[in-house]
Amino acid sequence: SAYSAVNQGNTVTLNDYLKLSTKQADILTLTSRAFYNDCLGEFEEYACKLFGYDRLLAMNTGVEGGETANKLARKWGYKVKGIPQNQAKTVFAADNFWGRTLAAVSSSTDPSAYSDYGPYMPGFVTVPYNNLAALEEELKDPNTCAFMVEPIQGEAGVFVPDEGYL
Repeated sequence: SAYSAVNQGNTVTLNDYLKLSTKQADILTLTSRAFYNDCLGEFEEYACKLFGYDRLLAMNTGVEGGETANKLARKWGYKVKGIPQNQAKTVFAADNFWGRTLAAVSSSTDPSAYSDYGPYMPGFVTVPYNNLAALEEELKDPNTCAFMVEPIQGEAGVFVPDEGYL
């Protein structure tokens, strides 16, 4: 995994980092829902109570989280909102970066990310980041099922939106 999927964070010293990571590795390094562990159920119960959810899908990955969010949004759009099949639309903020899968590059506005990988995922549109008027216009479309945005963009530079955008 790369830095975006397994992030060690910011530590005071290398020695502290080695001690802490070794201690954690003795317990659990990385897990999958495909294998039993004694921490997942307790975590899921705690998180559901904390956020008021009746269920959750725990993930420890990078781009697969975005892929799953898009799948869930489309399913919700079809099953709950009543969007006609194969008409769901997801709006993305321009200059985004959430991975290198075909879906992720289909939402990209960076030619170095999307060039030579078409055809692209249907139903993906972009609006300028931090442009509330453009976003509101796209959200008028009844086939819109989701808006995917990085609260603070990082890959294109560190961009923080105006107050009220989020």
